[in-house]
Amino acid sequence: MLNGLFSGLVAFLMTVLLIPQFITFYQRKRIEGQQMHEDVKQHQFKAGTPTMGGTVFLVVAILVSLVFAWQSRMLTGGVLAILFILALYGLVGFLDDFLKIFRKINEGLNPKQKLALQILGGIVFYMVHIDAAGSGGELNVFGHFIQLGPLYFAFVLFWLVGFSNAVNLTDGIDGLASISVVISLATYSVIAYHDHKFDILLVCLTMIGGLLGFFVFNRKPAKIFMGDVGSLALGGMLATISIALRVEWTLLLVGLVYVLETSSVMLQVSYFKYTKKRFGEGRRIFRMTPFHHHLELGGLSGKGEKWSEWQVDFFLWGLGLAMSLLTLAILYL
Repeated sequence: MLNGLFSGLVAFLMTVLLIPQFITFYQRKRIEGQQMHEDVKQHQFKAGTPTMGGTVFLVVAILVSLVFAWQSRMLTGGVLAILFILALYGLVGFLDDFLKIFRKINEGLNPKQKLALQILGGIVFYMVHIDAAGSGGELNVFGHFIQLGPLYFAFVLFWLVGFSNAVNLTDGIDGLASISVVISLATYSVIAYHDHKFDILLVCLTMIGGLLGFFVFNRKPAKIFMGDVGSLALGGMLATISIALRVEWTLLLVGLVYVLETSSVMLQVSYFKYTKKRFGEGRRIFRMTPFHHHLELGGLSGKGEKWSEWQVDFFLWGLGLAMSLLTLAILYL
């Protein structure tokens, strides 16, 4: 526990020290920053803000976790699997960001390339997890273990790819994704501590430290964004941790904010296509998706007063915290 807290503190301090250097490098090289989608008019003034800040807290968290896990003799297969997903999904996001910014390819990696790399990571994690945890293809559904056999492999891929992209969608306003993931990781820290999974606890606390250090510069008005390099990796990390702790179902509650953000996009697109086919014109359920943009433009109803980014942040952070506390209550009360 103390090692985990100390590693988190080291990650926090290193991130706080390195992010300003990263921003300065961006500005000195006159690198084009974050591109804003033309539909998100309320954020156009942020265009050019340095991005890819996730590179810093990912590298810091991975290196600090490796050092402290090795020093504490906790460099287990589970730790290596989680750090592998962080590194690989971070690399996928890095390539995506790099192509957008340096190669001027608006969409970055195409969907097939991104999916293929994410699936590759899922395959490697599955092989390591089955060997290390000996789960035998069992899925924990609200405390009941269901034997899925070969289908468990498909579940692992779906879980990793799905939540990786879900956190990516959540990263749309200043500070939202970073603190949402801190809340999620804090919840899994409690679960890991309770289950004596101190190796996973160390990784969780280290990343919390890195994210809090990043938030110092990512809170509104953000001086830097994490980019896909950060958000894709964090989503994959949460999925792997829920699987490694064998509490997969908890991510539906702990990660309800990410589920809500993703569901809003899926519902919006499906409803728009359906109404366009049936009525000749596309109709919308939400003012704009992902859901945080709907809140920005008109509150919960979408028709009220506009919410500030801080209001949206605190509402969704509060929702994430409430669901995390509910999860812990279900598990331990």
